[in-house]
Amino acid sequence: MSFYRICIVLSIIAVGGQVQADDSEKQEQDLLVKREERRRFQDQELITARQFTRIFNPGDPPRIVWRDVDEVRRLGADGELRVRWFDAELNEVATPVKPGRWGALIEMTAPNGTPMRRAMTFYCRPPTFLLYFPPDSSNALSHIPGPISPEVWREHQSEFDRHAKEEALFKSLNDTEAGMVFLAGLAEAKALGHAALSTETAVVLNEDYHLALKLKALGLQEKARPLDPPRKRKTLAAVLREGPLTEAGMQPGTTEKIRDICQAWAKDSGEPFVTLVARHGVIVVHEAAGRDKADRPIGLDYRCDVASITKSVTAILFSQFMDQRRIGLDDSVAAVFPDYARDGAHVPTFRQCLTHMSGLSGHGDWGGVRHPHLENIILNGLDINQPGKAHIYSGMGFDLTAEAMEILSGKSALRLYRDHLYLPLGMDDVPMENASAGARFTARELGILAQWLVNRGSYGTLEFISPATFETLLPEPLNRRYPGIEEVEGIGMHWMKHRRRGAQADSNRAEDLIFGGRMLGHGSLSSCIFQADLERGLIVTQVRTTAGPRFDEWSLKLYQTIADCMLP
Repeated sequence: MSFYRICIVLSIIAVGGQVQADDSEKQEQDLLVKREERRRFQDQELITARQFTRIFNPGDPPRIVWRDVDEVRRLGADGELRVRWFDAELNEVATPVKPGRWGALIEMTAPNGTPMRRAMTFYCRPPTFLLYFPPDSSNALSHIPGPISPEVWREHQSEFDRHAKEEALFKSLNDTEAGMVFLAGLAEAKALGHAALSTETAVVLNEDYHLALKLKALGLQEKARPLDPPRKRKTLAAVLREGPLTEAGMQPGTTEKIRDICQAWAKDSGEPFVTLVARHGVIVVHEAAGRDKADRPIGLDYRCDVASITKSVTAILFSQFMDQRRIGLDDSVAAVFPDYARDGAHVPTFRQCLTHMSGLSGHGDWGGVRHPHLENIILNGLDINQPGKAHIYSGMGFDLTAEAMEILSGKSALRLYRDHLYLPLGMDDVPMENASAGARFTARELGILAQWLVNRGSYGTLEFISPATFETLLPEPLNRRYPGIEEVEGIGMHWMKHRRRGAQADSNRAEDLIFGGRMLGHGSLSSCIFQADLERGLIVTQVRTTAGPRFDEWSLKLYQTIADCMLP
């Protein structure tokens, strides 16, 4: 080939490569634009056409509209809504007339061509009831730091108080979704004889109602089946208990050494916390350290938001569905959600949802699992999703998985956690916000879950899952399934690596790790600790509201002291 012809060929190759690069860049830009448009639609809000019509007269329900219908149309939908009305017993009628709770199921076609479903709660006015009028209150609204000075606030105190009562509280009770949930739920509720638990609130009653409505609307009522209770064990698995240090495999004086570190830590940082250390089920330390904001010493019942440790709790609950063959890790979420394409390239599997490979992003967006149609909101933007392509730390896959557990069991999420995890494990009322974050535990309750991990799915007389099912939860290199992805992830859990002083930051050699390589757990934005050593039977938990100063330094001292006190 002549030199001239070689140059021509090389020029063609170079131009072709540039064209491909330009096309790739354009495709990426187009995807970003479409992703933004999908997100804007997912964020759109439904309201009533007129104020103060959420409580309505019989036969005169409110008209439901988009807050920004022009934006909805700009994004590619016609904005025309179909509203279906259901009474408290889920009977569908054309026009609601019976006093009490009413659910509105709102439907449309989303811009990506998928069905759109949203739900709202309303209340039909019974005889003699008009609205809730807040009572007069002698409590003045104290100054709130901001652009209004304390002196001006004081001079306009009556104006502030009137606004708080007549505007904010009045509107909250009578013309908001939260107000209707409150009114409908408590109007239906029977006296309990005790303060309502976190699963006995008007909000949870509303979630029960809308889950039942969704199952009916999607024709899934007959497919929902309760989760089986844990199996009885023939032998007793370890439980947290008091006992001698020798039984725990710890040296004499261990309790005092750990206590001294925790007290010094709390004094230095000013942050209170409760720590629990146990081995072979025997409690070595379970003590509170520090004082709260009111300068009172905290107790062992100190309850804190454990943030992302909630993901591990969701994984533990989901493992029971796996163990009972209700769903598989590598099943597409379309196996549960009928509107999702069974062979859709944009549809994640449950494994991807629980290892941050789902392509989804966000934490608790749109209310997370507490939104009655979270899976539908996700569906309305799913055409731009790319599961299995990148590791994106996110809570959305966990909330979507919990939404699937609701449909499979016919039971709303907070009841699932309580009935099939917390109560069987002997825990108190554990408040929760979402499946990905927001559960509030004590150190002992976290310790029970950590012992469940050490026991590989059992606790005391109960086997929640088999040891074989437990093994499927353990972390693995993601590049085994997704080439090019370097992270190591389990199902809602990680290997926790604590390196000795002087060790290289990325070293995984056993001699450089304080506890070895089989410490299982999860991190937390609030810096709560949740760790279970599968080899040595050790658990370490701690609840606190924030890291405070020098957390890394003090936690390393704690870990090293525990490790130094362990007998072979």
